[in-house]
Order: sequence, then structure tokens, then C-alpha cells
Amino acid sequence: MIGNIKHIIVIESLTNRDGANFTGEALYDDIIRRHIDLYERDFTHAFYKAPTKQDLIETISSYVPKAKELEEGILIHLEMHGDEKLGGLILTDGSLIKWEELADLFREININTCDKLFITLGTCFGRFLYKGVNPYKKSPYSGYISASIEVNPEEVYIKFGKLFEELINRGNIVESYLEMEKTGSNFYYKDSKRIFEEAFNSSMQQLKDGLRNEMLNESVKQVKNEIGADIPPHMAEILFDLALRNIYLAHKKAFDFDDCK
Repeated sequence: MIGNIKHIIVIESLTNRDGANFTGEALYDDIIRRHIDLYERDFTHAFYKAPTKQDLIETISSYVPKAKELEEGILIHLEMHGDEKLGGLILTDGSLIKWEELADLFREININTCDKLFITLGTCFGRFLYKGVNPYKKSPYSGYISASIEVNPEEVYIKFGKLFEELINRGNIVESYLEMEKTGSNFYYKDSKRIFEEAFNSSMQQLKDGLRNEMLNESVKQVKNEIGADIPPHMAEILFDLALRNIYLAHKKAFDFDDCK
């Protein structure tokens, strides 16, 4: 079933100015580890501090080979600050890891799990993780839960506390999110199919706006060379739309996991 989880990884990169609000460690100690041990649930779990960008890269990368051996899904929960310019996440040392860099790191794990990687972000502006998607490549995750606005540590702790309690009880991140959603939340779930459609539509709109006339003219010339006659404008439009459709199918085949077992 989509969303089944057996492995929970929490990575925190907060600063001293956050004081007692080290929500990643608190969630791990108070909710995740405690409930798994108390109810003897069949989960693996781990907590990491990643003060630098290199630490974060090494921590996530360490799960690339491990992912092949882990059965069921993996959840990676990130606790750090979102970049106010919406370019990525800010780590303890003030360095920025861009959405594209995160997506590249996640992609290798998601490929090795056959599209069973889920991401949760206890961060401000985590929703913009979608900006790292490349429709020419495999999806970097099956889905993620995040906020599009600023959120405070108390909200992160309460809402993700509820999410993890449900997850440890149910074993499914999608079902757990739906239970969390009933309490009202600024955190939302987005799956890879919707992310792909939005990324592709954005790319195609840019293509249409910038290259439409050029591509139409090239199509007309190509057909004229092949059949020795001009084609009416409406036929050129049909050929252009067909070309876009073929591009869509090619990108979707590259992005999704329909051939995965």
C-alpha cells in the first residue's frame, strides 16, 4: 500500500538561538523512540544532528546503499530553517542547501526503494521543495508533508507529534496525515504525481511562451521538405500539440516508477 513506513530518520540542523526549541530531537525522544519502544512496534529509527551542509549530505547519502536492503518505506524528517528567499534550507552554520541539491540526494534513495521514500519538513516554507523537481529524471520522493508559510516550533512539535503517534500506530504516512489534518494544520501532503504534473506544466508553458513560433515554423519547413507542399496553419498547430504530448509521455516515463517491482 502506498505510504507504508518501517524506517524513520530524523535530521536536525538548528541554531543555538533556537534555545530549547530543538524540535527534531524532542520529537524523536518524546514521541518516535518512546512510542516505538513502549508499544514494541516494528520500526527502525535514527536521529542525527547535521550542523553543516556537508554533514547533511553525508547523512542522507549514507542511506543510498542502505535503502536497497530496507523493506517497506522510509521517512526522512528534516528539522531546520527555511530560506526566506525560498531557495532551500538553512543549516546550523548558516549554509544553504538548495532544493535541487536535496532532490538529487533523495532521488538515489527513492530509486533504491522503488518509490517508497517520504519526506516531512518541520520547516518554514518547506512546500517549495517541489522547486527541486526535474521532470527529465526519476521522482526524488513518493510524497512529502510541509508548510508553505512560516511556522513556529510549538506548531511543529504538536502537529508532527500527532503525525508520528498515528504513524507508529498505523504504519502508514498517508493515513496518519489524514488524521493529523482533522486537527487543522498548516502542513500539507503532496504526492509525486501532482508534483510532476505541476513541474511539467510549468516547463511546457515556458516552452510555449518562448519557442512556440520558432517550433511551429520549423515544423512547417520539415513537413514541406517531406511532402513538397505547404500545410495550413491549423495543421501546424496540431503537429505542435502532438509534439508536446510526446514530450509529456517521454518525461512521465522517465519520472515515474511504473516499471518498478
